[in-house]
Amino acid sequence: MQGVTLASMHAAKGLEWDVVFVVGLVDGVVPIAQSLSRPDAVEEERRLLYVAITRAREHLSLSWSLGRNPGAKRARPRSRFLDGLAPGSGPTAPAARRPVKRPKVVLEGEAGELFERLRAWRSETAQSASVPAYVVFTDATLQAIAETRPSTLRELSGLPGIGARKLDLYGEDVLAAVSG
Repeated sequence: MQGVTLASMHAAKGLEWDVVFVVGLVDGVVPIAQSLSRPDAVEEERRLLYVAITRAREHLSLSWSLGRNPGAKRARPRSRFLDGLAPGSGPTAPAARRPVKRPKVVLEGEAGELFERLRAWRSETAQSASVPAYVVFTDATLQAIAETRPSTLRELSGLPGIGARKLDLYGEDVLAAVSG
């Protein structure tokens, strides 16, 4: 029977298809953000990508998106596992393709104090969850919180980087930090 099979890299082990598309190859997805602090976990993620790539009999397509939404800033780094595999990757990649280090956020007065409190809270929260700090919130999201000082969950949910899950996980804690 002809058709399309959607499978995770985990489920693809031992199977083959004529055509395989491996999508979402950006750092934070492949390798997944939770594995970045453990070298053994990063290597397991590399093995999973190898499994996915070797499932293709005839055609393989690897894809990634440097921006999450149409018109968004193109700041998502391509997966480190593609170095040397994808055109324009690896040590000879043009400088424009390499991730750009973001400038440090500098806020003054009450906004600056709140930003630093939020960073301390984020650090503790990330450490207790064993994830990198940016998984909790990015500096850009903390900056938006510090600048707007939301007082309700509804106001907080309107800020970039805060979806329903993060609102449920961290919303009350963030509002407590904002209120002092």
